[in-house]
Amino acid sequence: MKVNFFNRKLTKSLSIEKLFSFIIPEIDKLGYDTKIINNPYDLNILGVIKSILFFRSKKTTINHITGDIHWLAIFLNPKSTVLTIHDLVGLTQLSGLKRWVFYWFWVYLPIKRLKYITTISQKTKKEIVELLPWAEHKITVIENCLTFPVKKVEKIPNAITQILIVGTRVNKNIETTFSAIKDLPVELTIVGELSKKHLQYLKEHNIRFKNKINISEEELQQIYFESDILCFPSLYEGFGLPILEAQASEVAVITSNISPTKEVAGKGAILVNPLDKNEIKKSIELLMNDAEFKKTLINSGLENIKNYSPQMIAKKYSELYKKMMQ
Repeated sequence: MKVNFFNRKLTKSLSIEKLFSFIIPEIDKLGYDTKIINNPYDLNILGVIKSILFFRSKKTTINHITGDIHWLAIFLNPKSTVLTIHDLVGLTQLSGLKRWVFYWFWVYLPIKRLKYITTISQKTKKEIVELLPWAEHKITVIENCLTFPVKKVEKIPNAITQILIVGTRVNKNIETTFSAIKDLPVELTIVGELSKKHLQYLKEHNIRFKNKINISEEELQQIYFESDILCFPSLYEGFGLPILEAQASEVAVITSNISPTKEVAGKGAILVNPLDKNEIKKSIELLMNDAEFKKTLINSGLENIKNYSPQMIAKKYSELYKKMMQ
């Protein structure tokens, strides 16, 4: 069976492409003939028209839109096309005309058109169903897979506790983490661009930090390896992949007690109210002072990531493709 994966135009953000680069080889091993096709055109009126014609010429037995270019679904065969929706964050971050366009061309019309939709978490499915109750029967939840190698390597203890923050967008809630650690003897490593406001706060409170931007996959893996704690009290996630990346790297995890992060983390994280800086601070102190508890938490994380192997996620997609062919 042939499956073509339709990707957005490649950008600096490669999270979706990275995810499917782990899943697709495992789908190949299940006997599928797969091809990855990237959109060569920009997102403007002329580019959208060219994109539609381009992808229509590339359609095959199964067409899988991997995310972001949801509007493409409106112009493809509804029975042989599946769309993966990662989140609906555009509905909360956009306003006015942009929100109207996002609702109709990224949410309502693609979901109305297609027979098969996947989401990466129960949280995203729930958001869609609350908005479009009639769509529930179309949606299959297939989680993200772990996109990090799991390597058992002896870690060298850090002289000062290393706290890792991955992502600096508003939903990552990093200001609360700053407030939580400002009086603690720790050092932050922050992956992502910092605003002037962030930099001013860090300087005013004498918080030790390193800022990493535009890093390679290998550099990111090394950062995880050198960290002690991932602090990830996010306010909104479609999934929360840094949780699994940290667990695979034997890094203790603190994350939000809301969906989907609490489900993704399993028993391998301390769950906190993301708006309670004191709760976050106490959790960090617990991990700093109780080595046995920290070790148990890390071991629970290593057990949890077994549920998110690329092989397991590929099998779930395979089951869906077979259903589409019935």
